[in-house]
Amino acid sequence: MRVTIHQPEHLPWLGLLAKVAASDMWIVLDSVPFRKNYFQNRNRVLLDGKPIWLTVPVNSPFGTPIRDVRIAGTPHWQRKYQGRLTQAASGTPGADRLEGLLALIGEAAPGSLLADLNLRIADWLFAQFDVKVPRIHSGDLAVAGSKSELILNLCAAVGADEYIAGPSGRDYLDLAAFAGRGITVRFFDFDHPEYPQARPFVPCLSAVDAWSRLAQAELPPLLSGYHLSDV
Repeated sequence: MRVTIHQPEHLPWLGLLAKVAASDMWIVLDSVPFRKNYFQNRNRVLLDGKPIWLTVPVNSPFGTPIRDVRIAGTPHWQRKYQGRLTQAASGTPGADRLEGLLALIGEAAPGSLLADLNLRIADWLFAQFDVKVPRIHSGDLAVAGSKSELILNLCAAVGADEYIAGPSGRDYLDLAAFAGRGITVRFFDFDHPEYPQARPFVPCLSAVDAWSRLAQAELPPLLSGYHLSDV
């Protein structure tokens, strides 16, 4: 079984969708500490040709596991978020198809879990891109360790024989330890596609950008531009 492991990002980009789609199971890495000013509670869309951040305010102490981070009761953040998202999609083919995503943001009540919101949005995006891969939460698996050891133990806990790692895994994974447990490590490199957008093209935005600009049938092929390697 081919497994990938990744944190539950907010409004994930095409590369994450592609890595999950290339796997048989996604282990949602929600048991590690929340990282401030990263992609766990924000991501970028294009507005007037420039990338802007859409951010969900959170209110949890430093070091809180991602699965326990809660959405803050910041006044009017949903209205601001929804307004910017609507502006970003204005004039695109997807402008009149935003209701589902806007509703998910509107339902994110103060004190609710950020990870739950992120995974509902991920499910919505997976449906748009025709990705159907089961997932399990790292917090539900009785494993210990950090960095490479944690990843290895998670893979072993679900019976994986292949782990699809991101490019940064080259810097810290103990490949010999994986081989000793009978697990092959393959590194996933995503070749970001270009699609009708701004000039010059702005890559690595939320997948919502591509979704808003293309027809439904054009979306799944965007996830096929990757290659796997052993080094």
